[in-house]
Amino acid sequence: MRQTDTEVTTVNGVQGQYSLLQIWVETVVAEVTRVVTWPIISLKQDDAARTFKNRMARDKCGYVLTYTLNPTSQTITGVTVTATDNTCDVPIPVTVPGKVVDSKGFPTEQVGNDPLTVWVTLSGSPVEFVLGTSIGW
Repeated sequence: MRQTDTEVTTVNGVQGQYSLLQIWVETVVAEVTRVVTWPIISLKQDDAARTFKNRMARDKCGYVLTYTLNPTSQTITGVTVTATDNTCDVPIPVTVPGKVVDSKGFPTEQVGNDPLTVWVTLSGSPVEFVLGTSIGW
């Protein structure tokens, strides 16, 4: 973390005295933003822990996403979310290209240019979404 007594280094075309950690972060962030346009979001330690616990709980639900196909037009027209007993205590993220016709009241999330995510809670029945625009397969 020290940087005051380090030599001047060039990182991404900018010269300065940087710690090893800062050099690594600047380089990795530059590479990620070069390849994708997704936002980079930092989580607090508690939020990161909750995210991992929720993922573990989701995995135990045995959830499955199934595409709704139209064989005539060879397109995917929707997606259905199911799980063991069609229940899950934590929301299941369903990421779709474009929009869905009806989010059925479930929370949605779209940050920056990343695709729409619908956070589905299963409480006894499968949930089906119709895509706003079908996708060729």
